[in-house]
Amino acid sequence: MAASLTLDELAGFLAHQRAVRTFTREPVDDAVVEQILAAATRAPSARNLQPWRFIVIRERGTKEALGAIFDDLGRRLYGAAAPDRTPWAEVPVLVAVCSEYVFGTSASGMAALGASIYPAVQNLLLAVQAAGLGGVLTTRWKEREADVHPILGLPGEVAVHAIIPIGHPATPAGRNRRTPAAEVTFRERFGAPWASSS
Repeated sequence: MAASLTLDELAGFLAHQRAVRTFTREPVDDAVVEQILAAATRAPSARNLQPWRFIVIRERGTKEALGAIFDDLGRRLYGAAAPDRTPWAEVPVLVAVCSEYVFGTSASGMAALGASIYPAVQNLLLAVQAAGLGGVLTTRWKEREADVHPILGLPGEVAVHAIIPIGHPATPAGRNRRTPAAEVTFRERFGAPWASSS
């Protein structure tokens, strides 16, 4: 019989999922990365096509090249207000989550692709947390995805959906801050108060 969590246990775990951007230099073993990626592949996917492909990046030069793109866009978008982070060249592992366009490039095909890829990304982030590590989903570099392709050796028919830095958090993180679900939930129609009936 599969092990299970109570709803309260799961809620407690999720309440501590944080975007971690600063890391120590402590390495992350390949065996741990393999476990994290195995968890990612347990996600649901449209038609069970499992379109995800993962590139584990450890070479400093590759991380540096990707980080330069990320930093350039950060300066343009945020200026001095860009979030503090460990330079990607110093992060133990980057994981690029990729796929082919297995559902086509129509609006519905892209929706099916996202509905398959991002649950895997969330599984990956939860597994990172369960391993006592930290990570963050990044997409800022998407504006220059054409520049990312040659760095990762990707053919034209492969998309990059997320690049996730992973490592040991430099500082402990507490609970995340979220708007209560009741404030963002409606009953039957948008704008109609939820007002729990229980």
